[in-house]
Amino acid sequence: MRADMAEQPAVLERLLGDGSGEIEAAARELRRRRPRLVVFVARGSSDHAANFGRYLVERFLGVPACLAAPSVLTVYRKRVDLRGAAVIGVSQSGRSPDVVEYLAAARKSGAATLAMTNDAASPLARAAERVLLLRAGPELGIPATKTFTAQVAVLQLLIGAWSGVRALEAGVRAAPELCARALDSAARVRAGLAGRTKADRWIVLGRGLAFPVALEIALKLKEAAGVFAEGWSAADFLHGPAAAAGGAQVLLLRSGGPGDATVRRAAERLPAPRKAVWRIPFGERLRASELSAHFPLAVTGQLIALELGLARGLDPDRPAGLKKITTAR
Repeated sequence: MRADMAEQPAVLERLLGDGSGEIEAAARELRRRRPRLVVFVARGSSDHAANFGRYLVERFLGVPACLAAPSVLTVYRKRVDLRGAAVIGVSQSGRSPDVVEYLAAARKSGAATLAMTNDAASPLARAAERVLLLRAGPELGIPATKTFTAQVAVLQLLIGAWSGVRALEAGVRAAPELCARALDSAARVRAGLAGRTKADRWIVLGRGLAFPVALEIALKLKEAAGVFAEGWSAADFLHGPAAAAGGAQVLLLRSGGPGDATVRRAAERLPAPRKAVWRIPFGERLRASELSAHFPLAVTGQLIALELGLARGLDPDRPAGLKKITTAR
């Protein structure tokens, strides 16, 4: 897991170079077809990256976007009318059966289909009209790390090229250095974990572009550290879950965007003691805009999960009951 994480700056640089041509071509096709709706289909960490993409599509394109419920097709055997939509399948392996089946059905229904995967020969790549490769190389750790940040980067570059908003590409261009700096904070993470390693309940709060990262960090805490962790939008958290936060460790994600105000309000309402609240990033603030902060936030969360798992005597590379590729339909 640590080796996979260390590759993230190089993966992002590779996407900015080798991946730019296919991203621009996909954006031109989407502009030509002018979809009325964007549907993302994914599972696990890829679903969190897709959630991030949903925010970008609605914010910068003004097009409605949603996350698909693949079981409507694979379990209930009902087809959804996706004519005029763009359907983007996100899967690091490209082998999640329900994601593949949904994308194939969407293509048959007349939707524009796009696969985002790390494997050009995967079933998902074959099911789509166009493929955007993550160019992350083999990911050996079970917890997804470099493939998650690669997915976020590809989505941000795609929406930037599609919308013409140059600040989106600029945010990705800042990411390699920001991720490298975050990776160098392992010692600070270990110091921050002092007194927290026995805690079995964790809450991760963010809002806006930081919300999907909160979901992903919570998943990493479950996978690598074996703790019960929940990611929440700070706005939703104030609608009830805050009442159950007593006794939990709380990570607050600050992205530098307008959603930070709600994160601060949520922190003020927490029944947890002040010493249980951990503001990320911590120590020296990373100089990152809202369109780049999610990258070092994700990497810092990965480090916390890894170091917490090791401190608890676990092997983060072999989480109990998990495999690299999940084949449930």
